Amino acid sequence: MSPLLPLLLLACGPKDAPPEAAAEAPAPAPDPDAELRAESARDLLAAMDLTADPCSDFYRYACGGFMDHTEIPADQAAWSKSFSVITERNRQILKELLEQAAADPNAGAQVAAEVGLTGADAEAAARDWSLLGGFYGQCMDEAAVETAGMAPLEPVLTAIAKADKKDLGATLGMLQAQGLDGLWSVGVFGDLKDPDTNMAYIEQAGLGLPDRDYYLKDDEGSVALQVAYRAYIAQLLEMSGIDAAQAKKDADDIYAFEKALAQLSLPRDELRDPEKVYNPITIAELDKKAPHLGIAAWAQAIGLPTGKAVSAHDLGWYPALDKLVAKTDARVLRRQMRFNVLSGMANRLPDTWGQARFDFYGKQVLGQQARKDRWKRCTDHANSVLGDALGRHYVARHFAGDSKDIALEMVGFITTSFEGGLTDLDWMDEGTRTVAAEKAEGLTNKIGFPEHFEDYSSMQLGDSYASASLAAARWHTADELSKAGQPVDPTEWFMPATIVNAYYNPLENEMVFPAGILQPPFFHRALPAPANYGAIGMVIGHELTHGFDDSGRKFDKTGQMTEWWAPEVATRFEERAQCVEKQYSEYPAAGEVMVNGKLTLGENIADLGGIKLAWKAWKAYEAQHGAPEPLVSELTNDQLLFVAYAQGWCTEMSPELEKMLVLSDSHSPPRYRVNGPLQNLPTFHEVFQCEAGDAMVREDICEVW
Repeated sequence: MSPLLPLLLLACGPKDAPPEAAAEAPAPAPDPDAELRAESARDLLAAMDLTADPCSDFYRYACGGFMDHTEIPADQAAWSKSFSVITERNRQILKELLEQAAADPNAGAQVAAEVGLTGADAEAAARDWSLLGGFYGQCMDEAAVETAGMAPLEPVLTAIAKADKKDLGATLGMLQAQGLDGLWSVGVFGDLKDPDTNMAYIEQAGLGLPDRDYYLKDDEGSVALQVAYRAYIAQLLEMSGIDAAQAKKDADDIYAFEKALAQLSLPRDELRDPEKVYNPITIAELDKKAPHLGIAAWAQAIGLPTGKAVSAHDLGWYPALDKLVAKTDARVLRRQMRFNVLSGMANRLPDTWGQARFDFYGKQVLGQQARKDRWKRCTDHANSVLGDALGRHYVARHFAGDSKDIALEMVGFITTSFEGGLTDLDWMDEGTRTVAAEKAEGLTNKIGFPEHFEDYSSMQLGDSYASASLAAARWHTADELSKAGQPVDPTEWFMPATIVNAYYNPLENEMVFPAGILQPPFFHRALPAPANYGAIGMVIGHELTHGFDDSGRKFDKTGQMTEWWAPEVATRFEERAQCVEKQYSEYPAAGEVMVNGKLTLGENIADLGGIKLAWKAWKAYEAQHGAPEPLVSELTNDQLLFVAYAQGWCTEMSPELEKMLVLSDSHSPPRYRVNGPLQNLPTFHEVFQCEAGDAMVREDICEVW
């Protein structure tokens, strides 16, 4: 809000008195919108390399200045012009909220009143304030954490030490109920064939390295990391009281077990197909397939209702794991569970434990040079376990009401552009085109924050940071598993409002854009439309296209997994998807690793559709509203859109992190998220006058949507 201008009163003196000098008019109040636009213009130009040829390497043209002058902060493994900047800005805001709550956990009612909350919302905000203050305060009390030591884990470690093979399932269930890793994981969301009803999904887990390939590759770097991982396992076991020689032997045994587990685990690209990973089965039936795993006892211990079917990611994996467990000594299984607990809880224990975990995962796996400050770790942890409590207070202060209206208008233009573009696709028949348009029209859009924030009133924290962490994990596990077999809540969000991200949920046919990402440089109501459409507009188009990528297309407008495509149209889609897969599979990434075009196919299709839709929507907006003044004289509005898009992905990254992401992440490296789609986009070629033969113009253009 601009400051009120003072009222100037001019007094009249006696006639013979010399006239007084008129008071100077106050300087006009600064226009925050103008300042933001000016700052955005400076940042945009500073990040560019105007000497680069946009038709040779557009990523270099748009991001060269950023790449040349950006040093990755020591406590990060990567730094981007968009996600990292917004995340750090949001983290500072959350820190201020958490520090206030920790300083006075009982001030929730007053804080709620200050931001205009009333009634039930005010009561909930007050409860949240107390929880936030308590949890953050426990995390930041380093002296208390040191004093508590290992004591909060003793009941868990004792239970593991007493377990025999016949107790494996029950012990794993006890651990997973508290958020501690096991040999398989479980989550709850809509049934792929009945999306209005929740189902539990069980899938492979149990690996301490980021991906199965980390165990299976034998190049020099991979072998060195395998050796370091065994040393890390031995280090934690020894720190927990096991003799050094025995800890080293245990580490070798644990690694051998995990390598065998990696060999039978499915590659990540095979887990992307919803039809293949949807295998309904009862707990009793799965238990019979793998009797040594104790799946029925696991379900009972974790609190999973056994009367309803669950979905197993691969019915052959569980018998294979059963054989591995049957031939593995019980001591090795106990030690593996012990290590998982110690490693998973290391950041909640005295500092030497967290430092040991960072030295391996932070430095060696991610290439990060320094550990994050404690306040950052505590803020992130609070946001992960009490995300809606923080989100409630965050959006009340930092999400302008008209931002939602502008974002919804953008969604409207982008959805209309998608529907209009269907008529241009000669590979679709009329029937499939009609159903596709109905699916797009039926999209639900969630902007900013959820209709109902999570109710944490039944969460009871422990008397130490570690015990509070376990208590919060127990609450979340019980809350999620209680939904299995129950009706889906269509208002539920799967990420907090504070996060810098977005998602498409095929089971609800919905797009979700948290307030955390609706911030500059991605979005601001004061930025010119082409900047908004290039940045957040591409993200909106990206999420919409996910509804029609190689996975999302298998769900209809109601969220049910079903075949709604004519067979010949599905074949033509697969041909176009294969073009995209081949394109990205030819891109080199970290070291000798290539981009996995199959693993990244859905995201690459969404990127290609996202920027195409952003362009069309911008031109529709321009036709209706007219063109704004250019943000910078060096770029036309049309050029600005593509630069704003590219700068959303300007990123510097450690080689270690890039390798991990290429092996395990479904997104392509940032430079290919820019150049890859634009190489296929004729409108981009026209705007920057790129010609056949230029690197940014593919000879064989890939077009899906």
